[in-house]
Amino acid sequence: MQAFFALAMKKNFFLLLFAFCAVLCGAQEPLECSFTQARTIQASGKVIRSAGVVSFKAPDQLTMTYTDPAGEYLVISGPMLRSNTQGQQISIDTDKNARFRTLRNTLLNCITGKYEQAAKDNDAELSVSEKNGIKTVSMKARKAAARGYSRIMMEYAKGGLPVRMILEEFGGISTEYLFKY
Repeated sequence: MQAFFALAMKKNFFLLLFAFCAVLCGAQEPLECSFTQARTIQASGKVIRSAGVVSFKAPDQLTMTYTDPAGEYLVISGPMLRSNTQGQQISIDTDKNARFRTLRNTLLNCITGKYEQAAKDNDAELSVSEKNGIKTVSMKARKAAARGYSRIMMEYAKGGLPVRMILEEFGGISTEYLFKY
């Protein structure tokens, strides 16, 4: 169950970061892009690859539909989160679930550009740099924890479009997303 929760957290984080791009661009119509995902289990070196399409409509409508593996999805609509991962379906009201509420608040702060608040809420160090037109935002946890992310890194192209994201879990799993528009 913890692995499922971690996977759902990663998918949520990706979706909300994608929404950040749409918020920056002032999107009123749904914004879509394709993505590839590479999940690496550091202990074994095993890499699990996935792909799909993300759609966002301001302010809080996100849909992540996997084409590989087909049938998996993650949907965020207001405070509700629905997911189908490896055949296990969940539906969570984040207003009533502290774990998902914390994640949601962190993600919403990232979407709205409140990286300082997200870092504070997660007791993480925040760094932002820019090189060759790529903006890199990195959050690194100050303390180890039983779950969650030890490090989050995002790269944005000119115009604020996310092109890469890496999520590193305390449990030794790293997930990289690449986005194509």
